Amino acid sequence: MQQRIAMSLSAVSLAVALAGCGESTSSETGSQYGNPATTPIDNNFNESALIASVVDNVLIPTYQSFATQADALHLSVSNYCDALRSNSNPSSAQSDAQASWKSAMNEWQLAEVMQIGPLAENDFALRNRIYSWPNVSTCAVDQEVINSQADDYDIRTRTASRRGLDALEYSLFNTNLAHTCTVAGTEPENWDKLSDEQRKQARCDYAEIVAADLVDNANELLTEWSGETGYGSVLKDAGKPDSRFSTSLEAVNDISDAMFYVKEVTKDTKIATPVGIAANDCGTSPCPQNAESVYADHSLQNIIANLKALRTLFLGGDAANTGFDDFLTDVGDLDTAERLRADIDTAIAYAESLNGSFSTTLEDDPEQIEALHDDVKTVTDTMKTDFIESLSLELPATSAGDND
Repeated sequence: MQQRIAMSLSAVSLAVALAGCGESTSSETGSQYGNPATTPIDNNFNESALIASVVDNVLIPTYQSFATQADALHLSVSNYCDALRSNSNPSSAQSDAQASWKSAMNEWQLAEVMQIGPLAENDFALRNRIYSWPNVSTCAVDQEVINSQADDYDIRTRTASRRGLDALEYSLFNTNLAHTCTVAGTEPENWDKLSDEQRKQARCDYAEIVAADLVDNANELLTEWSGETGYGSVLKDAGKPDSRFSTSLEAVNDISDAMFYVKEVTKDTKIATPVGIAANDCGTSPCPQNAESVYADHSLQNIIANLKALRTLFLGGDAANTGFDDFLTDVGDLDTAERLRADIDTAIAYAESLNGSFSTTLEDDPEQIEALHDDVKTVTDTMKTDFIESLSLELPATSAGDND
């Protein structure tokens, strides 16, 4: 794999379009896009009920589930490292650790579409410590495997591309024990002098450190959202005196901005780029190395999770809860409510119907990935137009004026 993926982290931070719906002068809300429409819509809809439904039924439960999965992943990685030391069926233990990584990644890919408040503050610093893609560097991870053996090593001081689910994927799934540093002087010290067994153990030992750090960051996220002063309460208090949000519609726009991850990242970066609709490292041809999760070949599952996250945000949980579909219905746009829900379901169903991995499909039948792109584009085109206009919301800055 290339040591880095072409799209920079700062570009993704803008593309995700998740942080900027509070007051334009507030650094606490990570505002990047200016104020949304602050004049409430003339309707009888309870916007606070929508906010509470999303917070209580979608956001906090997702973060809680990820924290649980992070704990399980840490335990399974520790068990794998112990199995390597004792030579007690390490292959089985590695498979268990890989399965735990996939479970944690499935949950995180839901949270990727929920980068609001604490995940978006400080240029998405907490998000990046958990998962920095596409800012990844396998050479940097190779270096950290050796660096982490120092007595005073502290992963909390290391850059995001050396930590998180990205580093764990490379450590747990990469079967090539050679380092990936190609620039002279950057190779991990004495790596070539180690035996295969020593390299496996060293990578696993570092993976255990990364997994423990992941637990800490998952718990930090949950803490930031919980309690009377957590961001969940901040959102639900929108429009009240002394709130960060002068109107409840501003908080609704905060949630809406997060949902546009599916356009800017899922559609454009995870699908259009590797299939060649957008330029990639292969020109405009299918390019599996530009896909997400290349070592675990988990790209398709990530896309499906993103779409499912969009659906739960749109519904406020499920059809029985208060969601954006109810908001659209209340303002007289039942057509968009029903059409958007049906189109999201269609995209999910098509993605789930694909046989084989994302990389295999890219190589053998790229037309199927192009069709998936078209299904997702149908969803995001409606989000950019009827959805935004009917609810008097503002587009994230990266989507405003975008014709795609």
